[in-house]
Amino acid sequence: MASVHPVDRIELGGIVTIRDALLAQQRQGRKVYRLESGDPSFSIPGHVAEALAKAIRDGHTHYTPGAGIPELRQALFEKLVKKNHLPLTGPDQVLVTNGAMHGLYIAYRALLDPGDEVLMPDPTWTETADNVLLAGGEVVRVPLGPQLRYQAAAMAEKITPRTKALVINSPHNPTGTVMTREELQAMVELAAQHGLWIISDEAYEDILFDGRTHLSPGSLGYERVISLYSFSKSYAMSGLRLGYVACTDPQLLERMTKLLRCTINGVNSATQHAGVAAVTGPQDHLAAMVAEYQKRRDVLWGALAHCRLLHPFKPEGAFYLWATMDAAWEGYQGQRDGWAMTRYLIDAFGVGSSPGEVFGPQGKGFIRFAFACSSEQVAGAAELLRQAFA
Repeated sequence: MASVHPVDRIELGGIVTIRDALLAQQRQGRKVYRLESGDPSFSIPGHVAEALAKAIRDGHTHYTPGAGIPELRQALFEKLVKKNHLPLTGPDQVLVTNGAMHGLYIAYRALLDPGDEVLMPDPTWTETADNVLLAGGEVVRVPLGPQLRYQAAAMAEKITPRTKALVINSPHNPTGTVMTREELQAMVELAAQHGLWIISDEAYEDILFDGRTHLSPGSLGYERVISLYSFSKSYAMSGLRLGYVACTDPQLLERMTKLLRCTINGVNSATQHAGVAAVTGPQDHLAAMVAEYQKRRDVLWGALAHCRLLHPFKPEGAFYLWATMDAAWEGYQGQRDGWAMTRYLIDAFGVGSSPGEVFGPQGKGFIRFAFACSSEQVAGAAELLRQAFA
């Protein structure tokens, strides 16, 4: 039996096909609503934009140290110690990546041997699983519990001699749940009991609703944690591709540094200088941005909360609304799954969404709406959804 190439184990991306369909309709003059996309509608903060422009004017357009410019690594180290309470001892324990997705890849590639298993919630963000496969590992999906909560006991049942790590993502994409301290502590204790690594995806650490707070697993006294962060959500720098990884293990840091050299040889210089301004400069944009996201959440959730055919969970963080499809829905083009719902909403209303199936088997019967697009887009889509499923 022929072996399967690792890249052939992943797909091109379901959400990409939805985006392309919406953009094709938009080019033909139709108004579309981009609720499939997790790209923030906000502009980058003014002081960050100025730092980016200044970096280019000042000639910061050449190669940089592979793990990041010293100024940015120092700024990130100070942020991670003061804000996230990680037990780091120096900036050498922080690596700058080409977005958090790239951070995921180098973390898995540095950690996993062929066939190692990684436990993760089901549903989960697509790239969380795909990067495990690219690194030669195996994905073990663990269904979330009632009300979409992480369950340490369910994770424990899936542990085998091949289990190397477990994934924590809070705030969670695609469901919008935020883990409590008790839930996080239970996961850390499980990892410690079995000597597992924790991969902590904290890309949405600043997008929290109704007074919730973020807690980094790496601050809970367990050393085997690789923490991943992004500038895309907190600073709307998604197209500039800037993320970072924190870890205290010398061997993994060395491996990830080698992977940085051999994959990107350093993030572009101007963006790194903008990152310094983002981390060290004013943070007042965050409160305004989160307040606007919460308004959008309330508009979208309010439109769906009393719908007959969709039953939404109220997001606690991130900018995604996860909804159950009612069994009474008659379907579209002879199909009744999430893909059929997505096609129906595009064809009938020009409203984008993501079928639950792309996030794992437990996503069947669900659909995800993003409210990262403009408030006008969210309001328009919410009204159309209200009409469609009243």
